[in-house]
Amino acid sequence: MSSLAHALYTRECSMSSLARDSRNWETRSMPELSIELIDDEILDAGDGIHIPRSWVAVVTGLPDIPGAVRAHVVYDTTLRRAAAESIRVDRSGQGDEVTTTLLRDLRVQAIVKWAAARVVRIDGGLAEPETYGQYLTRLKADESRSEDQNLREAVRLYRLASVINDGPLKLVSEQLGVSVSTATRMMNRARIAGLVDEATGREVLVQAREQQLREQFTGPSVRPRSSGPSIGR
Repeated sequence: MSSLAHALYTRECSMSSLARDSRNWETRSMPELSIELIDDEILDAGDGIHIPRSWVAVVTGLPDIPGAVRAHVVYDTTLRRAAAESIRVDRSGQGDEVTTTLLRDLRVQAIVKWAAARVVRIDGGLAEPETYGQYLTRLKADESRSEDQNLREAVRLYRLASVINDGPLKLVSEQLGVSVSTATRMMNRARIAGLVDEATGREVLVQAREQQLREQFTGPSVRPRSSGPSIGR
């Protein structure tokens, strides 16, 4: 592994903290995730977000899955997010069987999101890049940000969520403690101020218009409860 890759990925986000955020699984055992074959090439996904070009995620302990799920995940520069390039299920041993019914129930996107949250790194201007968990913990604890700093963190959160295949406005809302409608307005202000790239700006403009139409009929949305990457149902 290159020195840059080693610097970014020697400090892993703890499995227990991510697993605790995966409470939607109705199972007797907690799923476990390990990361293998991290590509040496680290990509700049924008707004201080860095992610390997590819890696392999191995998930065990999934309900009704008799073995390990191996997902080859890549950062797709066209989609601008992590995506599964291939996925397979290895049975545990004698008596187990991989069936099409089993494969239909597999939550591929959820696995991609969980794995991407493990390997992504965030450059928030500190001495070293932070893991997903470290960044969110620091953000929650910092109550001294100015309005301008909060807007820039909203942009970073939005891009982070997009990269790991999560809901961008949901993550902004949860981590900054605002409603989804407020998160939408914040991102629209960031767009007008030129703080987002062109592709994100187009996406935010559409979301802002949709939110405006929804509020005409339902009123502003309420702030959701905080949660991290989930591979639940």
